Amino acid sequence: MSAFEHVIVLLSFVYALALTHLLSVVACLIRAGRRVRFSLIQAGWMLNALITIIANWIGYWDMRQLPSWSVGTILFVLAMAIANYLQAALVCPEVSPEGPVDLIAFHAQQGRRYIAAFVASVLFALLANVVFGSAFNLAEWSQQNLVVIPMLAVSILAMAFLSRWVQLFVLACLAGLWSIYFVELQQALH
Repeated sequence: MSAFEHVIVLLSFVYALALTHLLSVVACLIRAGRRVRFSLIQAGWMLNALITIIANWIGYWDMRQLPSWSVGTILFVLAMAIANYLQAALVCPEVSPEGPVDLIAFHAQQGRRYIAAFVASVLFALLANVVFGSAFNLAEWSQQNLVVIPMLAVSILAMAFLSRWVQLFVLACLAGLWSIYFVELQQALH
């Protein structure tokens, strides 16, 4: 087993738990049906958490050729995976077996927390792109900051202002930035 395989197994568990958490809550919300007061904004942040997890997990493929991994590198990528997990866990409401599930109120009460977790994930990505992009000659990672920096700016805006229009604006910006990321900046896996 290579060093990459050894590390990616641990990271994959964290990412699998995050995805499981997101998908389980979506299933619970679907089951709750009419009891759910839907929020497009909160759903957008859940989708953003899913995309963040996928983007970060795919990005690790670029590190497969590294002959060795320092403890610092391992701890950094683990911390990044934990930030992604926390983002996913915090954006997911608890769905009780009875009574209403108000996603609009959930966003009003918890939005800053899960947006802050996204900000942490973006900061980790920014740092990883700078450090690993140059240290490990991953030019693609350095270029990804072309979208990561605007993601950071708009997510800070979203954390500061929970108004509906700011949130919709930020989610639209993030959708566009993620589109650029996947179409232009994330290469195919070989």
